[in-house]
Amino acid sequence: RFFRVYFYFEKIKRFGDVPWYSKPIGSADPELKRPRDSREYVMQRMIEDIDFAILYLPTKHDLYRITKWTALALKSRFCLFEGTFRKYHGIDTEENDWKYYLDLAAKASEEFITNSGYGLYTTGGTQTAYRDLFVSEDAQQLEVVLARDYNKGLSVFHNSTFYSLNTSYGRPGLTRKIVASYLMTDGTRFTDKAGWQTMEFRDECQNRDPRLAQSIRTPGYTRINSTKIEVPSLSTCMTGYQPIKFVAPADFGSDGYNLSYTDLPIIRTAEIYLNYAEAKAELGEMDAAVWDQTIAPLRSRAGVTSVIPAKADPYMEAYFLNTVTDKWILEVRRERGIELCLEMGLRWDDDMRWGMGRLLERPWYGVYVGELGKVYDMDGDGSGDVCFVRENPPVTEPGVTYRVLGGDYALTDGDSGYIECYIRMNRKWDDKKYVRPIPTTALNDNPALGQNPGWKK
Repeated sequence: RFFRVYFYFEKIKRFGDVPWYSKPIGSADPELKRPRDSREYVMQRMIEDIDFAILYLPTKHDLYRITKWTALALKSRFCLFEGTFRKYHGIDTEENDWKYYLDLAAKASEEFITNSGYGLYTTGGTQTAYRDLFVSEDAQQLEVVLARDYNKGLSVFHNSTFYSLNTSYGRPGLTRKIVASYLMTDGTRFTDKAGWQTMEFRDECQNRDPRLAQSIRTPGYTRINSTKIEVPSLSTCMTGYQPIKFVAPADFGSDGYNLSYTDLPIIRTAEIYLNYAEAKAELGEMDAAVWDQTIAPLRSRAGVTSVIPAKADPYMEAYFLNTVTDKWILEVRRERGIELCLEMGLRWDDDMRWGMGRLLERPWYGVYVGELGKVYDMDGDGSGDVCFVRENPPVTEPGVTYRVLGGDYALTDGDSGYIECYIRMNRKWDDKKYVRPIPTTALNDNPALGQNPGWKK
């Protein structure tokens, strides 16, 4: 029952309405030729299944097997998705509205928080606890509800370290947009500081939410179990905000292709806190008591002073294209973006359910560069690290990376400004993309499925 829900949740997200099958069927069964069931019908069957799983699964915690608490967490996740997707996409049905699903999400989350015995992992303190959740050989069972078990001895590996450190995987990096949303350690907003828009990298990293330094390379960064200070590599990261989340310790010997064997969290308690906070905020039921159950402990674990905002943050309003003005919703979204950064495709799902596809049209900005030809000391150690130029100079300084502008790589104001990446990529959003097209092969086998709106039949 649990895995059927998981399977259908992925199908609902991808295709919208899908046919529901509750029993095994053969390849010649005429049931394979019938139309899709309604989204509402499928969701109700999913709720029946997950409630059955919650009732009968064991309660003992298990990192790698399904339990009652895993099922509650999944219910929290898919009901939050469905409620907000319906709200922001204007979907109404006669049977149940968006509030119905958000209420289910809140109740499942509250039951998990109250009765599961899971909590937030804090070992090591504010400077390392968050980081260690994603680089442990064995997942941290206090917080991680479900993990994928990777094992060197059994040659079961993944590729996260190589992905972050290699030059051939797209050179991933965070954008300035998300980095600017991280608060100061005292709980105030970075984007309220004078001159924040043109701060150099080493300055913008000072006194920030410690999760920033546990998610990207910041000044003074050393890899776990290494004493070597490493600045962001502009050879492996386009934006200058180089991810380190999921990068294994230096002595694990996992830098090569597909050699990482740290466990990967699939569901963790922090997400359930955020699901509860968001459901209550969307329902108009968020208050200081809910904040203290959810957002406050996440910020406390991170080492950030918990400050309930007096009003909506203009930066976060603009972040979401001025479609939301509620301070609670915006602050939960900020926290979700920071706490769950880079995890399991969650941000993509968030943007889809919030109706934020247009964000994909926005330019991708990186660190601020004041002038061409200047050698920047990115970590403040007194030696130069990077210089932005239009062509490689005849004489170079030792230890300096020279980044040549051109093609898909430029500065927003020509000789200065933010790094802008993949300029030539045509990113045009169409609302039909909130659901994928039904594959031609499926339509050939069963024309009764019908194509999703806007896609070629």
